[in-house]
Amino acid sequence: MRLLRRARSSPRVWVIAGTLVPAAVCTALTWVFWPPLWPLVLYFYYSIPSNSFVYLPNEPAVLWAAGLYQPWVVTVVGGVATAIACVIDYTIVRRAFEFQRVAAVRQTAFYQKCVSFFNWHPWPTIAVVAVTPLPFLPIRVLAPSSGYPLWRYTSSTTVGRMVRFYILATVGAWIPIHPLILLLIGVAVLLVPAVAAVWSARRDAAHPEVD
Repeated sequence: MRLLRRARSSPRVWVIAGTLVPAAVCTALTWVFWPPLWPLVLYFYYSIPSNSFVYLPNEPAVLWAAGLYQPWVVTVVGGVATAIACVIDYTIVRRAFEFQRVAAVRQTAFYQKCVSFFNWHPWPTIAVVAVTPLPFLPIRVLAPSSGYPLWRYTSSTTVGRMVRFYILATVGAWIPIHPLILLLIGVAVLLVPAVAAVWSARRDAAHPEVD
């Protein structure tokens, strides 16, 4: 009962339930009554992990969906998926910083400088970074670990991502790209870190440091 009361009073539970439950219902209805919308459902579920810590390229998926649906539809669906991803990210980071070894990072000078920079107009900062190709991982860590409110983090990230989705979807609607090319782009993006890691390992093996 205590766990149930905590769940009822948690905004994270309500955000996830308020998005995933309707999404599941819409998925079932789409499967039965609107098969042509099934690709949009796939785009929605792909957009959740691709807007989270999972290293999946989101841009090819947006461009692919833009070739099938109106840009505003792609934008709204991607925005809902982003909101869900934000809640997941926020919860994971907050839980991680409950461990002593992870929480010790807060005492480092580098972390404190990053938080000081982040606290300077955090909402527009998050939104701008969400629009641009800048790495979003530091924001995903700083916002929850510094105590920035969940709803502010979610709203700013979602607004920024929706602007980005609309731009990409508009480009994808104007300039259709073959799905195979988008798939190859996505695979190439996924392989870049692996290739960089192999190259770095071989370089270090060929030129070992001398103490």
